Amino acid sequence: MESHAGLAATPRALPYYVAFSQLLGLIAVATTGAWLGLYRGGIAWQGVLQFNVHPLCMVIGLIFLQGDALLVYRVFRNETKRTTKVLHGLLHVFAFIIALVGLVAVFDYHRKKGYADLYSLHSWCGILAFVLYFVQDQV
Repeated sequence: MESHAGLAATPRALPYYVAFSQLLGLIAVATTGAWLGLYRGGIAWQGVLQFNVHPLCMVIGLIFLQGDALLVYRVFRNETKRTTKVLHGLLHVFAFIIALVGLVAVFDYHRKKGYADLYSLHSWCGILAFVLYFVQDQV
């Protein structure tokens, strides 16, 4: 009898779960973009629309790209470990950079408007989430 200890079985439904998760992620990004475009006036790096960069970058970076980075090892289980590690790392780096752009946008907007930084529970929880995300990426 052959041993299959080295081969991990792929659940039959995994491709459907991955497709569903990608669809949900794209819907979240599209919904955020539509909300910002239709109801908040769009996005721009200058002026009052600079604040709108923040929610879009957070959704793209910390929801969509981070989720994809977490799925790499399950989706590409037949690829070499080096390939999956590189893809996993790149997705985390892109997620971090995009989330950092979102943070810079909101802090810069607050500075330009003369608003205080970190004045709400949302801002403190957001900073904590970002720092913990960065720390866990380094481990």
